[in-house]
Amino acid sequence: MKSNSARITLWALAWAASFLAVTFGTTRESVPFGWTLAGVILTAVLGVATVAAYHRFLQSIDELRRKIEIEALAFAFGLGAIVGPGYWLLARSGAVSDAGIVYVFAAMILAHPLGILIGQKRYS
Repeated sequence: MKSNSARITLWALAWAASFLAVTFGTTRESVPFGWTLAGVILTAVLGVATVAAYHRFLQSIDELRRKIEIEALAFAFGLGAIVGPGYWLLARSGAVSDAGIVYVFAAMILAHPLGILIGQKRYS
């Protein structure tokens, strides 16, 4: 289980690093479209690899841990499903910046480990 957790962490860090590199690297107008497209494709591939590693992790753990993980995923998804559209509506009205939508994803990413901690406390 520890090797699968480490694998997920490494893939997720690579995915995050790629996302940040493309996000901040493409803000300059001098970056050719081809480089931007390659960065987006690399980021997507790393995202798929992270999801595949997480899937392998879920298959290797016991039923209680899987239940905790799935409840944490539901918590993170629910947060995004509620906050995301609300933020989008605020952005459309001009009340907040469109660029801030990344904070919704950050909240979802942070909600997952919080959900795991809550589940571990609930079931221990």
